[in-house]
Amino acid sequence: MAATKGAAKAAVPARRLTKEELVKTHATHLKKQNNSPNAPRPVKQPVISDAYPASTKSIRELEIIPLSELQPETHHRGKGIIVRAVSPPFLGAGAVSIVEDEFGNADKLAIYNQPDSSILSAVPEGCVVAVKEPYYKNNGAAGDYMICVDHPSDVILLRFTDPIIPEALRLGPLLKTADEWKNAGDRAFIEKDFPTAVFCYTEALEAAADDATFQAAIYAKRAGTNLILGRYDAAKADALASRTGGPQDWKAYFTAGRAAYGLCNYAESNTLLTTALDLQPSNPAIQKEHARCQARLHEEATGEYDFAAMHASLGGGVHLDRGSFLRHTRVAPSRHHGRGLFATRDFAAGELVFAEKATLMPNQYEPARASAALFALVVRQLCDNPSLAGAVLALHAGEAADAVRTGMEGAVVDGVPVVDVFVVEGIRTKNCFSAPRSTLEDTRPSVPEGWAAKGLWVHASRMNHSCVPNTMRSFVGDMLISRATRDIKEGEELFQQYVPVKALPDVRNEQFKKGWGFECECALCASERRSPEAMLAKRKELLAAVEKLCNKKLPGKELVPDATIRAVDRLAKQLEDAHEPDVYEGVPRLTLIYPCNWLVAAHRGRKNHAKVVKYALKVLRNFGFKVPEESEAWDPREMYAKSGDATLMTVHVVAALRTLADAYKALGHDEMAERCIEAAEFGYMIVTGSKNDLTTLDK
Repeated sequence: MAATKGAAKAAVPARRLTKEELVKTHATHLKKQNNSPNAPRPVKQPVISDAYPASTKSIRELEIIPLSELQPETHHRGKGIIVRAVSPPFLGAGAVSIVEDEFGNADKLAIYNQPDSSILSAVPEGCVVAVKEPYYKNNGAAGDYMICVDHPSDVILLRFTDPIIPEALRLGPLLKTADEWKNAGDRAFIEKDFPTAVFCYTEALEAAADDATFQAAIYAKRAGTNLILGRYDAAKADALASRTGGPQDWKAYFTAGRAAYGLCNYAESNTLLTTALDLQPSNPAIQKEHARCQARLHEEATGEYDFAAMHASLGGGVHLDRGSFLRHTRVAPSRHHGRGLFATRDFAAGELVFAEKATLMPNQYEPARASAALFALVVRQLCDNPSLAGAVLALHAGEAADAVRTGMEGAVVDGVPVVDVFVVEGIRTKNCFSAPRSTLEDTRPSVPEGWAAKGLWVHASRMNHSCVPNTMRSFVGDMLISRATRDIKEGEELFQQYVPVKALPDVRNEQFKKGWGFECECALCASERRSPEAMLAKRKELLAAVEKLCNKKLPGKELVPDATIRAVDRLAKQLEDAHEPDVYEGVPRLTLIYPCNWLVAAHRGRKNHAKVVKYALKVLRNFGFKVPEESEAWDPREMYAKSGDATLMTVHVVAALRTLADAYKALGHDEMAERCIEAAEFGYMIVTGSKNDLTTLDK
């Protein structure tokens, strides 16, 4: 039955634009397109509130209806249409073509979210397609309607000889023999029209069904073409299908090994490449790929990385050739939010917990386009490489997107995997991370604000949030590095910050509810819930007063008037007194960090080093670290391991330690200054993911 968005069933339109009207208008769009052939194509990201499920039926299970029976604003469940493109496509956010059915009815067909590895991303004139359970919509003008295909798996490119095509739409095979199709595929390959080459090679295979030798050669050609397109699942299958049992099978194993490598399946890649090397021991290309694979397996087993080389290679792109080190963590049920990530051994503060190469990450660092680029990449990879579906689609997508799940997402129907764009967008919004090109660069003042890409790291996405987490993530290209911020015991759940935490508990928890649908249960949030509303309001009022007085800025090199310092100090003391000892015992006091940092900067400008020490220590205590009062001796190098379970590690902790070192040195306490520098360097390693020169903070 047809399903409508409204309560009443929509009627068939009294009038639709004629074929002539459609073609005329379409021609004007094509003319504009031809005038700007290199204009970038936008991405149509789905609106979750409009979510509807992708079709899970085969086109052969559906009732084929004519275009004249389509009803506006309706999802035609249980129905399908078969149409032929009678115009070139107009390429915008989708590919819009004029199509007609077997009865001569014409309409517009808009196909969105197709990977550019598919012919359907720009349907050639004359191709016949099937649309499953089509959605029909009005474009705003009288008689102007369009078949809108959001889910890429809802439209199928039919082979010219497919018996489901009505007789009136049949053109017959454009080419007759397998050789003709092979030659057409070769021409398309030379012209770098790889999707068409794959189509032609597929037709050649069908035409040569009884010639195993010919088919082996075509499988090899199609495997290589699929490898170029990044369709690694298909490339591997084709390569293995091209084997003949002869000595030249090394080529099949070599291509299959490279395809498995593209999927980051390094163990499988190693097996395939080893077989290729056994058949062709002196081949330098195989030797190179085999050695590369061995390096990835070493990284997976040991977690040993050349971080300096990784940083140095970023000039050539952000997709690093590295393996993921995940073996000391596991996914298991969590008492917090369904499932989480757990330690399988003890970790010392600062130790590498895991390092993960992005499952999917576009090389797009403009904030306005990064989200759309990631969405498009996830859709493409799920279409092109169905083996990714299990890991990616198992992620939480949010209540609205999860509501349209059918359980068939990722299943192959009519030769293509079912891809629901609303589920994909839900997964993206709930699980992606914003990532600088490198966290080391991001700690420098010269980095433009908001200059970040977005990526999906499936393993890291399993971690639950805490405002006082026991790990900290950093990035080098598409590698996510997770280090322990304190000592962690085997079996302990691992936590990370989803976003930098806000100082006020009501503000940050509203962010968590809106973004992820949960209320944080970490030690800090649990403690602050015991504070009366009146005290929360008082702290909020005092913090606002400090921020207003200071214009929400820290002092620079200018000399701050004594009166201003006294006023801020007075407000800071009042704010400190507004933190109940029983509530804030052993947890950070985030509202005090800004005023204390301001006082550090103000006293540093006046070279009042004793006061700098006093307030820098307060900064560390307000981040939850157990440090003494200024008069007591202490070893800052031990603060990471000995500060308890509710500390908050940020680059501001590193900055406070550096400031302390300068102040201690100025006061003649050289040994304490050296200890603070060592502690700062250790903290900077946690923040940036690897050991780096602390002076880069000033660049």
